[in-house]
Amino acid sequence: MKFFRNTKKAADLIRQTIQTYGATPEHNYEWYEYTSESAKKNVFVLMENGMGLLTREGRNTCSIFVEPLAPRELYPKIIIAYAKRVFKNSNIKKIALELRAEDRQSLFAALPKNIRACRTNYTMTAPIMNLKQFDPLLPGKRFKHIRQAKHKLEREYAITVRDAKKEKKEDLLAIIERWRKNRRTKDKAWFQRYNALIEGGFEGMTSARAISLDGTPHGFNAGWNIPNSTWYYGGVGIHDYSHPDIGLMLYLEDLEWAKRQEYPYIDAGGGESALSKFKSQFGPESWYEVHVFSITKV
Repeated sequence: MKFFRNTKKAADLIRQTIQTYGATPEHNYEWYEYTSESAKKNVFVLMENGMGLLTREGRNTCSIFVEPLAPRELYPKIIIAYAKRVFKNSNIKKIALELRAEDRQSLFAALPKNIRACRTNYTMTAPIMNLKQFDPLLPGKRFKHIRQAKHKLEREYAITVRDAKKEKKEDLLAIIERWRKNRRTKDKAWFQRYNALIEGGFEGMTSARAISLDGTPHGFNAGWNIPNSTWYYGGVGIHDYSHPDIGLMLYLEDLEWAKRQEYPYIDAGGGESALSKFKSQFGPESWYEVHVFSITKV
C-alpha cells in the first residue's frame, strides 16, 4: 500500500487508476482536487493490486472522498485494509466515508471486532433520469407547472446559454458570491470548490454551460462522463436565486443538453430532502441513497 501525498505530482497515476477502475459519479481527478479542504490534505492510496482510494488526511481524522477505485464486491476488503493501516497512527481516531446503502451493509458485515461503524451523519438521495424517455417538451398535466414556469421566464427575459469557459471569470465568481448570500439552506456553503472550478477553467469537465438573463450570467451547469459507462453526471448546478424559477430552468437545461448528446441516462446528483423534492418533479426513473458516516477503532 503506497500513500501519495502530492496528488498533483501523482495526477497521471490517479487518472490512470480512475480510467481503469472508476465507475461512480465522482470518480474524477479534477473534481477531487477542486473539492480539497484546507484542514485536510489530499492523499492518494494505491493498493498492491493496482486499485486505489481517493482520501484526505487531517490531524485526527481521515476521509475517503468517494467509493474505492475497485470492483464493488471488493469495497469492504479495500476499506478495511486502509483502516487498519491508518489506525496504526495513534493520531487518527476516525475515518469518514460515504457509500450507497447496499455497500454500507456489506462493509458492516465485514468489519473486524476492533473497528466500529458509527451511525449515519446524513443521507443523500440521487435521481436517475432515463433520457430516452425524457421529452423536453414536457407534455401532459404532470409537467404543466414546469412548462408554465419556463414560458414565463422566457417571456420576461432574453435567455442565452453559452460555453462557461468563454464567460468572464469574474462574472461566474460573482454568481458564487450571490449564491452564498441568497441560499436559505442551513448546511455549509462549500463555495471554495466552485471558485476553484471556475479558476481552473472547468478542466476535467465534459461540458460547462452558463445561463444568462438579458446578457448577465446567473447560473451554470457542469458535469462529466461517468468512467467506464455511457452515463453522464450532472455534478454541478449553481445559480444565484435571482429569479424564483432560475433553478428550474438550470436543471431543465442540463437534461436537455444531455439528451441532445445522446446520453442514455443522467445521474443528477445527490442531495437531502429539499433538493430531492425539487428534482422529483421532473420524473426520474429511479433513485439511490448514499450514506455519509464514519468508522472508528475500538
